Amino acid sequence: MFEVKSIQLEQKISNKNEIKLLFDTESTFPCLFPLLFSLRVIRFQSLSTQYSDLMALKDWYMFWYKKYAISFCEFFYSSNYNFELIYEEIDTFIIYLENNNDLSHVTYLGGNRKVNYINISNKVRSFLKFFTYLMDDYLTVKKHPHLDRKEIEKIKSNIKKHIDFKKKIIRKSTKTIHGEKKYLYKSMTNEMVKVLYETITPSRSNSINSFNPFKNRPTQFRNFE
Repeated sequence: MFEVKSIQLEQKISNKNEIKLLFDTESTFPCLFPLLFSLRVIRFQSLSTQYSDLMALKDWYMFWYKKYAISFCEFFYSSNYNFELIYEEIDTFIIYLENNNDLSHVTYLGGNRKVNYINISNKVRSFLKFFTYLMDDYLTVKKHPHLDRKEIEKIKSNIKKHIDFKKKIIRKSTKTIHGEKKYLYKSMTNEMVKVLYETITPSRSNSINSFNPFKNRPTQFRNFE
């Protein structure tokens, strides 16, 4: 369904007259938002960096299609650039990677010793790099005329805090002590972790988390971090 390909360039704009792009193999065209990400963010980075970033996006696009039966590009555009998806989907994406790209309901969150968490952390960082690019380009007053600049900046600030929080978790999950992984939540069962996340996840504008004891969204974000 999705494939990372090397494209030879007539005019040198990248390393060795070559650039990596993520393609939809059914349409045979590059995926729109990863294409823009490649051209605007990573085109002058090494080919190995381009490849690893786009392989992570390939996993994200496969995850999204398996879960919703729609391309992420199509969803993102038709939803008028809905950025609040990050609150719910990033954890599901990590679990998907932990389950070897299988959408099961098993919750590992750092507890599957058969999984290479360094590889997963690199993929998640690449995805967050892509998501940050989308925010910079599409979370704007021009794209969201119903919001003023102050509201845009508040949304950006909250999402960036959430991204920073996820990056901290990723760093912690890949630390080693005497050659062994330091797993998060090791004193909690999988079910306990799942309930914890269901309780503390902040509400979104279109989805109120009735389990969260705090009704004020800034307070919810503060406690979630």
